[in-house]
Amino acid sequence: MSDRPPAPLPSPTTPTIAADCDDRLVVTTSQLVDAIETSLECSIDEADLETLLVELDRHEYVEWLTVTQSGTVAWDLTDTPDRIAEAIATTVADRVSAWIDGKSRR
Repeated sequence: MSDRPPAPLPSPTTPTIAADCDDRLVVTTSQLVDAIETSLECSIDEADLETLLVELDRHEYVEWLTVTQSGTVAWDLTDTPDRIAEAIATTVADRVSAWIDGKSRR
């Protein structure tokens, strides 16, 4: 399995951290690192974050869009909060259901 994101979609535009007219939030990895470091006041390695984002893309939590001219990967994070929240809610509901089923069988 390759550590590289899937082949880029044709997109000649350079993404920015601001939402575009379609209300999409598109950021580069370096922009996301800067935003995280500024808001959380911590240091994060860009390569480590990109590895995490690739895994999140494989599981459809983020969308990998393209590589910029400078070689930075661009990500669409528009639906990421909803996708992650849904996954967490589903997992919690499944565990509570399993716990209740286990209690009712006693």
